[in-house]
Amino acid sequence: MLRNNPYSKEDSPLIALVTTPIGNLKDITYRAVEYLKSADIVACEDTRNTGMLLKQYDIKPKKLISLYAQTELKQAKEIVKLVKAKKLKLAYCSDAGMPGISDPGALLVQAAYDDNVPVTILPGATASLSALVISGIDSADFTFLGFLPTKPGAIKKMLEEYKDRKESLIFYESPKRASSTIALMREVFGDNREASLIRELTKIHEEVVHGTLLELNAAIKDEVKGECVIIIKGAEARQEITEEEIINLLKTGLKSGKSLSELSKEIAQNTGAKKNLVYKLGLSL
Repeated sequence: MLRNNPYSKEDSPLIALVTTPIGNLKDITYRAVEYLKSADIVACEDTRNTGMLLKQYDIKPKKLISLYAQTELKQAKEIVKLVKAKKLKLAYCSDAGMPGISDPGALLVQAAYDDNVPVTILPGATASLSALVISGIDSADFTFLGFLPTKPGAIKKMLEEYKDRKESLIFYESPKRASSTIALMREVFGDNREASLIRELTKIHEEVVHGTLLELNAAIKDEVKGECVIIIKGAEARQEITEEEIINLLKTGLKSGKSLSELSKEIAQNTGAKKNLVYKLGLSL
């Protein structure tokens, strides 16, 4: 069992996950700036990116170190031990947004808890929620899925698992792959599924492209600029189909020359009916 009370003792060591701007450098909180100024160590995903942010706010860190995905598992434990032994205040920043959300940070928190070092979060801008709010798609219920796999086959396999989910789906995608990914989404979710592509959040070229996947596929043909968030509207609830309606679909389909097996699969996918039931009704014809 664990209890994390980061502010119970003033002289205790502390690790703070500091949320940084996702685009516009002005999107940082007063509290984040104050903590970065007072921290004994600023650890970050990339010292060049965080260095630019620190310079913007005239912050001269006492110590600036890198902690990125490939080194997080090993270095996190060493950093935590140092923070604990010397009762230091450490700030951790990923390149943009909230640490731990499709970025390093989670392993640092786990290492801190393993060594009984308090952790806190300094909240701020998050690309996934910011994109959802301006997407034009229902934000009441959603699932965040982060970055998709890189290979088309793996992408389609993952999307197939979520195509019938009723909540909105949030994905991160590289600008290089946005066009091809939308094409794959169209194959899996269908032409008429509503979707939004949001890019360059909080920057001067911020853009929302909203429509059906057919429309997005036609509009997004080339590589886009800026990191992308893709929001897919949840699947519509299907009305339960009657056996009489299934039989009528079977009669029409069989006249067109389709095999019963092929037709049963197609009807099951389009109506939500069980394939074995459709096949059984087909045999009765």
